[in-house]
Parts: sequence; structure tokens; C-alpha cells
Amino acid sequence: MDNLKINYPCEWEFRIIGAHEELLKAAVSEILVNKKYDLSFSNQSRGGKYISLALKTFVESEEARNNIYIALRKHAVIKSVL
Repeated sequence: MDNLKINYPCEWEFRIIGAHEELLKAAVSEILVNKKYDLSFSNQSRGGKYISLALKTFVESEEARNNIYIALRKHAVIKSVL
């Protein structure tokens, strides 16, 4: 199977999942301090326990994209990153 070829720089979208929208928004602002981004509601679990937000930001390279992904995954209020 061929690897997906991504042409950098480009806009990238992450989906972040957690229990509280305001805490997720605060986490993103902590991680992307000096970076421009767009954050919007994406979905809510059937029982309402979890929500997902769509995070769009410009990434300069695969390394930059991976660094953002790792920082998001490590944050305590973020349960999952897609």
C-alpha cells in the first residue's frame, strides 16, 4: 500500500474529543499559543458525555503536524485526537 503523499505547507484538521467544550477550547489555546487556528463544534456522543471539536490550522511540515498531534494527545482534558 502506498503512503499518502501530503504536500506541505497545508491546512490540517484534527478532531479532538473530550468531556467539556470550554476545557477543550482552553487546552487548544494553551497548545497553539502563537498559532492561528479555527476551532468549531463537530459532534456529541449519543449520551452527551463527550463532544468533538474540529481544529483546523496551517502546518508547515510533517514534523510540525506530528508535534501538534503529540501535544494534543498529552493534554489531560483531551481524551482522543483523530
